[in-house]
Amino acid sequence: MDGDDRRVKIEDREGRSLEEATLTLDDEEIIDLLQGVADVVEGKREHLHFSQLGGPQLVVRHVSGSEPDPLGRQMDWWVGPLILLGAVLVIVGLANVVGWVAGLL
Repeated sequence: MDGDDRRVKIEDREGRSLEEATLTLDDEEIIDLLQGVADVVEGKREHLHFSQLGGPQLVVRHVSGSEPDPLGRQMDWWVGPLILLGAVLVIVGLANVVGWVAGLL
């Protein structure tokens, strides 16, 4: 990747960026990781979970340029209704304020 503008996203479970992550692997684990990543690139698997038993895990997923981020898609189902609820509350509050002002006049 010398001189390329490509960037790897390193994120925690909530999708927050991590500045750095260190993987310590032996020879067999490196081979398993590379074979798993090759499977993801070739489309044989959607993503790769590389983990310690009961411990931290590394998840590798392939994203094409036109494909939306899965974490972003997960947010879609609750962001829209949240905005709608906020708009309804603003309208109801505004109607109450207008009614109160009209009662004062």
